[in-house]
Amino acid sequence: MLYGRPVRELLVDAVGEMPCVFGRAEVVEWFKEHYPDVQPATVTAHITAATVNSASSHYYPTAVQALIFKRDDGGLERYDLERHGEWLPDGSFSPGGTGAGTTANRPAVLQPVPGPRGPRSRRARANIDALIDGFPRFVSRFEHAKVFTGPSVYFHERAIAVRRRYANVHDLMKDDRFFEYVYAVLPSWGMHRMGRQRAKVGEFADMVDSFRAVEPIIEQLSDLHVLHLPDDLVADVTSQLWSVLGSLKVSTSATRIVAGSKALHHVLPDLVPPIDRQYTFQFFTGQKAVTRGDENAFMEWFPYIAEIGRRAAGDIKGALACQCFMATGPAKVIDNAIVGFMLGEDGTVDAGE
Repeated sequence: MLYGRPVRELLVDAVGEMPCVFGRAEVVEWFKEHYPDVQPATVTAHITAATVNSASSHYYPTAVQALIFKRDDGGLERYDLERHGEWLPDGSFSPGGTGAGTTANRPAVLQPVPGPRGPRSRRARANIDALIDGFPRFVSRFEHAKVFTGPSVYFHERAIAVRRRYANVHDLMKDDRFFEYVYAVLPSWGMHRMGRQRAKVGEFADMVDSFRAVEPIIEQLSDLHVLHLPDDLVADVTSQLWSVLGSLKVSTSATRIVAGSKALHHVLPDLVPPIDRQYTFQFFTGQKAVTRGDENAFMEWFPYIAEIGRRAAGDIKGALACQCFMATGPAKVIDNAIVGFMLGEDGTVDAGE
């Protein structure tokens, strides 16, 4: 606690000083004025957790409180049980609850996005457990498959080597050669397919500027390690990572999670693995598309990745120690194992083990 009180309590003070209808930006500005050491991403995560009709509040179990209601127009207001009715933890309206919100003229219900439950979450859980149980085997399978060759390996290794030379993010952000290596990795990792309908890697200058714009958040995350991420920090770290990914200008595609993670991996190689449709998406969902939006997908998947890092730490360190193929950092070893898991014994992509 930076100021002797948890952020969830400070948020109560902030909301108490807001006008009848307010926005996230106003709450963030209030924190900048009164508690400047609280990061904006932390504030927005707590706003989500405190919004009764938010379908994402369950991602922040330690910060949940009934404090804010989100209107149809996107505005926020102080939650009132009598006016807004009773809401369930998943952000859905409670038909049997109390208050005026249970009547026909209650405020319109925001359509909730399903949380990580049901067949897809069971699939993710089964795959995670199987991955951890056979981790060395899947790393070995990845090595022998030689999925990555030529420039896809060369530019990745050059980018990571340059990254490792810098003790701080501020100096790294000044190095155009580092960004040139990252920029070269992206098409070699399948991010610039030809054809009119294909998403393309964006402009180099836009990518670099977008990274430099979020330098303070990246600096705060730079000492964190996917093998040693405390449980009570996972939700906050996930939110901060998404605040970076959601603002990076890496690809012309509206989908940020793939290109953004592949670029951010080279800046935070000990924390963020690259995410792709062929392997990562299918590992967690069995599909190559995100149906619930990038943010929801990342908010669900990164805690799983942190769990893999924690539970398979010994095997990951072993892969790093033996300098296995493309074992350039702990996050990449996790990615390598997922690729090996999804390849199957014959080298083709399986739906799962």
